[in-house]
Amino acid sequence: MDEETRHSLECIQANQIFPRKQLIREDENLQVPFLELHGESTEFVGRAEDAIIALSNYRLHIKFKESLVNVPLQLIESVECRDIFQLHLTCKDCKVIRCQFSTFEQCQEWLKRLNNAIRPPAKIEDLFSFAYHAWCMEVYASEKEQHGDLCRPGERVTSRFKNEVERMGFDMNNAWRISNINEKYKLCGSYPQELIVPAWITDKELESVASFRSWKRIPAVVYRHQSNGAVIARCGQPEVSWWGWRNADDEHLVQSVAKACASDSRSSGSKLSTRNTSRDFPNEGDLSDVEFDSSLSNASGAESLAIQPQKLLILDARSYAAAVANRAKGGGCECPEYYPNCEVVFMGMANIHSIRRSFQSLRLLCTLMPDPGNWLSALESTKWLHHLSVLLKSALLVVHAVDQDQRPVLVHCSDGWDRTPQIVALAKLLLDPYYRTIEGFQVLVEMEWLDFGHKFADRCGHGENSDDLNERCPVFLQWLDCVHQLQRQFPCSFEFNEAFLVKLVQHTYSCLFGTFLCNNAKERGEKHTQERTCSVWSLLRAGNKAFKNLLYSSQSEAVCILQPFHCDQQKEFGVGYI
Repeated sequence: MDEETRHSLECIQANQIFPRKQLIREDENLQVPFLELHGESTEFVGRAEDAIIALSNYRLHIKFKESLVNVPLQLIESVECRDIFQLHLTCKDCKVIRCQFSTFEQCQEWLKRLNNAIRPPAKIEDLFSFAYHAWCMEVYASEKEQHGDLCRPGERVTSRFKNEVERMGFDMNNAWRISNINEKYKLCGSYPQELIVPAWITDKELESVASFRSWKRIPAVVYRHQSNGAVIARCGQPEVSWWGWRNADDEHLVQSVAKACASDSRSSGSKLSTRNTSRDFPNEGDLSDVEFDSSLSNASGAESLAIQPQKLLILDARSYAAAVANRAKGGGCECPEYYPNCEVVFMGMANIHSIRRSFQSLRLLCTLMPDPGNWLSALESTKWLHHLSVLLKSALLVVHAVDQDQRPVLVHCSDGWDRTPQIVALAKLLLDPYYRTIEGFQVLVEMEWLDFGHKFADRCGHGENSDDLNERCPVFLQWLDCVHQLQRQFPCSFEFNEAFLVKLVQHTYSCLFGTFLCNNAKERGEKHTQERTCSVWSLLRAGNKAFKNLLYSSQSEAVCILQPFHCDQQKEFGVGYI
């Protein structure tokens, strides 16, 4: 089949599978008030009070006399009628939209239309990103240069795993190896297909470990400090349960991570720290502010060259009480007695239900008329800044352990796909200036959030029949807000600007692009989203000047490690939403 015939078939497919819908005008003189995207068709155009309102298969557009609202449908969380004539729209990115109508009947009609439009899709192809891609391909036949890169994230990023292994300098001869045990996702459906593990750990042992870890999410290494060889690994909780189960292979794997670090450091010629790094953290309680701050100070004691593996830090994102409570559900936490040369720290991060309530409180506060006398206390009562502070504190502890103490760290929460990527990705951002470039940030998001199975479909509510509101939570948005706070403290250290983050938040939910569809890489592969949708990174590319930070200089990369304040250290930390 030649190229011309293939594009003709794609054009036919776009027209047949994603046909344009009939436009209904409430007034025959009304015209569509915006330029439609490829594959977009406007279904309704009408008049609200002092506004023209239009609804397409992608967006809601309200054109007022002096302003306009242009919001993707999947960004709308709920619609309700208030004060008889007013529609009140609550959005997933903290926006609230109000639209007044002249009659109750008209208000109810638009309420019905919008509720039908924002429902989770019955099948994934109902999302606009598929129609957009198909119709873009029609134009691509005649405008190859314009749309050639629209659907592909770039060669360097598609081979990101190999590039990262080489860039971080893993010793793949003696200390580490790449396991293909998860090829075709046969071991763990929410993990990537290639995993970095200690060189002497066999695939048979990994299978045993998978039977002991939540959702078979085994400890896998995701970052190596290029100077000292210390690594960050991530996993799901151990399935200890009330019976106190143990797994010898899991205990061996965790200890082997520290041993591999020691081997890697010696083989690369790096010197391990000469200071005593075996400070114990509380095993049956949360890390207090005093304990945290003291953990960042230099340790005292006799100094001698460390020839034994460093004491591995197991950072549990949950509180100790929550970790113990998980034993009733078959989960739990590591018992230090069974993991020699390891210590466990509980960070007390809130679960998705608490984060969701906090965000709802923040959003409600932003809809109210500001009261200067009570604004800060009202903001504090939402606990949003507190949650950001705990997240940043957790990441800083990882950074200090890896960079200053030169110790390996293993991070997990319950399942390892919400709080775990928040901590790990933030720590990597603080440790490595590469991730503060536009290209590097893309690699960071793709690897820690997409490849390791953050449940975007459930958390954002755009998965097939994802009606369960208890599964929704702005986990990724919360992490991006933390990145935003870092931008405020280090305005010259990031290649991308605030507009980049705002646009990324919008398109996390918009479903214009297929980047954040589905719950894991396996599902995206089964649905062929990379071939059938466009990539958000084609918009947020390094060449797009709208997203470049004018204050950024490559010389700022000389400051490799960022040491930010967290909220408890600096009350002027900034308003906590993008």
